[in-house]
Amino acid sequence: MAFEPANHFEVSGKGISALIDTTGPTGTPAVSLWVDGQSVEGASLADTPCGLEVSAMVDAVPDLHTVELRMIVPEVNVDDSPVTFAGVAILVRALTSIGGPRLVDGVLQFYELRPIAGTASAVRV
Repeated sequence: MAFEPANHFEVSGKGISALIDTTGPTGTPAVSLWVDGQSVEGASLADTPCGLEVSAMVDAVPDLHTVELRMIVPEVNVDDSPVTFAGVAILVRALTSIGGPRLVDGVLQFYELRPIAGTASAVRV
């Protein structure tokens, strides 16, 4: 029996939810992302050796910090039924200074790991 790659992923976890379509309505990937109840614009999707990686800038306050998200979900082969999966999201808070990183005292990046899970399916268009 041959399987086909999933192209639609519904993801949720601790404060994170996403809809990922590897081929959206325009033929390019489409990602809808929410972090801690806030919609995040400009998320990108890349196919990496670790799986599908969603990247997005969640927050940026000049001369204070940035918060970026990296979310990894596995590639999934499906038949007619959706398949459940587990993944991980990493929120990276980087302290910043208008004068550059040498003006920031101590640790520059802080990492928060958040478990995620979801379902993958093949949507035929």
